[in-house]
Amino acid sequence: MSDINAIINPVTRPELSFELQLQQQTFQCQQVLRDLPGRRLVIKALDSAGKAVIIKLFASEGKAQKDFQREIQGINAVKDSEVNTPALLATVKEAHGSALIYQCIENSQRFQLGDSSPERLKLLSTLMLTLHLDGLYQDDIHLDNLLLNDHQLVLLDLGSVKQSNDGKALDKDTSLTNLARLIAQFSLQEHMTLKPLIEMYYHGRGWEYTEDEQQQFTTRLEKVWQKRKSQYLKKCFRPCTMTFYQQNFRWQVAAKREFWQQSQIQSVDDIEALFTDAQILKAGNTATVVRTQMGGLDVVIKRYNIKSLGHALSRCWRPSRAAISWRNANLLMFIGIQTTMPLAFIEQRFGPLRRIAYFISEYREAEELLDVYQQRMPTESEVHQIQDIFAGLEIAQLGHGDMKAQNLLLDTQGKVWLIDLDAMREYTNKKQAVMANLQDKKRFLKNWKNPELEAFFRVMLQRQKIRL
Repeated sequence: MSDINAIINPVTRPELSFELQLQQQTFQCQQVLRDLPGRRLVIKALDSAGKAVIIKLFASEGKAQKDFQREIQGINAVKDSEVNTPALLATVKEAHGSALIYQCIENSQRFQLGDSSPERLKLLSTLMLTLHLDGLYQDDIHLDNLLLNDHQLVLLDLGSVKQSNDGKALDKDTSLTNLARLIAQFSLQEHMTLKPLIEMYYHGRGWEYTEDEQQQFTTRLEKVWQKRKSQYLKKCFRPCTMTFYQQNFRWQVAAKREFWQQSQIQSVDDIEALFTDAQILKAGNTATVVRTQMGGLDVVIKRYNIKSLGHALSRCWRPSRAAISWRNANLLMFIGIQTTMPLAFIEQRFGPLRRIAYFISEYREAEELLDVYQQRMPTESEVHQIQDIFAGLEIAQLGHGDMKAQNLLLDTQGKVWLIDLDAMREYTNKKQAVMANLQDKKRFLKNWKNPELEAFFRVMLQRQKIRL
């Protein structure tokens, strides 16, 4: 197949694996890496010699061609820089679309701090200094655009690389904003670990890292982080690479795109049919929770029931608790607090009126902490994880709203997971956030009837801030 526009369109796209003809070469397309339906598609493929390549396809019209031109400009901007980038193997410009064929960086992984923090912080600092001193910066810098390969960082997505007008080193304001955008990609708990990166960067630019500079950068980072968080949550409620989204007269759906494609759900009736043979985890008046299979995954479906006509009227205009759970679960993952993977939410609708709603998440083989700690005391690892959950909520100004021990799970690998997020609230007022955090701690302590265990957890929560 050689029609790029047809391949980019999910409706006309052939199923993997399919052949793609570009410049009289045949590529076997094996994996979709990024999908912006109708606009852009990134594919991992094999060339005729069996060598792996990355192919970026751009539709022939509209914003897609602007994306293509920006990518070309970014390639030209970094070609004289010492920044590591994948080699461009071919450029294709045809009536039915455009393409860029890149070298595939094998044996690489998405950048993470990992256990080698000092070494990896130095790699990050070197990358940012090299870019900025060359008058370059990546406007959309994030960890998916940084590959770690053989102790080197490789920069991807050159379409978001920009260059200063005079070709000289970036000015201080632009440089520090870009550095803040990089740091904002990491979890809130990792921000403390990244302080040496800031110091290394300041030293590399010949700037003093005074107390005043530290405070100014902290303020800048907070502003950038809040903006990134807002953009991320918006992506959870609109069509994008990450999210399948659909709203019509009968329903509203948001889901992880790959999961939704595998699930083959076409209507609310399909969801209801899954309840017939599912394992019931909870059968309450307000909600029914079951374990079942969807899209080849073991999942939990929480159905928020309509109890009465009055209840229906009170809920029909407000965002459903399923939608709130979907937003909050994605928010926790963004922050870096462990919760079970959110997969989808579905609202049954009659036009603008909401009816029954469903929240779907990954199933974890786990026990409630209330049951576990009736048998034994917590391990040091478990204590640290619980402290990190409370610390993360406090830093992000979140109140869980129902912090009972049944809503904290311990899985078979020893990981603690926070669940049941439909009562969780985000506070802009710091005083209200502090009060909500105190209420969460009181609710957590109320679980433990054993005085020794209650005293143990009280001390644990008092020591929580030491770990920040």
